Amino acid sequence: MGKEMQYLMIKRVEHVGIIVSNMEESINFYCNLFDFNVEMKQNTGKKELVFLSHSGLPGFEIELIRDLEQTNDYSEHGLVNHLAFVVDDIEDVVECCKQKGVNLEVGKIKRGMKGRKTMRFKGPNGEVLQLVEERK
Repeated sequence: MGKEMQYLMIKRVEHVGIIVSNMEESINFYCNLFDFNVEMKQNTGKKELVFLSHSGLPGFEIELIRDLEQTNDYSEHGLVNHLAFVVDDIEDVVECCKQKGVNLEVGKIKRGMKGRKTMRFKGPNGEVLQLVEERK
């Protein structure tokens, strides 16, 4: 027999699913602000699903999920607290958002635990997003 496994061998994060109320608004937000592209659309009759990919993040997708029928409360499944993106310059991203007409309802730019600049804001469905600027 082989060596006993002490922990799961995770290779990478594959995707994150975000529950949305307005699919087109959500697609526009992630595509126009973060340069994601629509990879695939599917309508199961109960749910509308859209997968977004990014050329700079091979193998990672954002799955947008819109319920077409009344469903159970998602809180019984647990919720993701936030999704963080690494950027070169937070101030440049904020300026780019202003130019694109995106209101980030920007919080304060803070120094995180690892000394990096961070900023949290909400996406179009209330999802918490975070920008992380690595130390220069």
